Amino acid sequence: MFIHETKVRVRYSETDQMGIVHHANYALYYEIARTECFEACSGITYQSMEEDGVMLPLLELQSKFLKPALYNQLLTVKCIVKEMPTVRLTVSYEIYNEQEALINIGYTTLVFVDKHTRRPCHPPAKFMDGVRKYFPA
Repeated sequence: MFIHETKVRVRYSETDQMGIVHHANYALYYEIARTECFEACSGITYQSMEEDGVMLPLLELQSKFLKPALYNQLLTVKCIVKEMPTVRLTVSYEIYNEQEALINIGYTTLVFVDKHTRRPCHPPAKFMDGVRKYFPA
C-alpha cells in the first residue's frame, strides 16, 4: 500500500457566493494529488509516461461530500493506493480541512492505455519498478 499527502489551497474561483467549494472542483483536487502521488511512489511523471506512449484516462470517479470546504482553507488530500496496479489502477482519496476534520472521501479508477492504439495495456516497466516496493509479495 502507498499513501501520499498533498496540500491544496482553496481559491476564490472554486467557490460559490457562500464561499463553499463547488463539487466539480473535488475531481481537480483528486487529480492534483494523484499526479504528485504517482511521481512520489514511482519516480516518473505523467508526462514521461505519455512520452513513452502510455496514457492514463479516468474510467470511474466517485466522491462523497461529508462537510464543506471553504474559501482559502488549506486542504490535505490523501491518496491511497491499496492494490498493485494492473491494467487498471484504483486510487482512494481522503480530504481533510485545516482542523483535520475529514470532509470528503472518494476514489478514481484509471486505465493504462496505449497512446497509439487506444487499447488497454500494462503499466510501463519504469512505473512498475518504482511501485513494486510498496506491495510486497
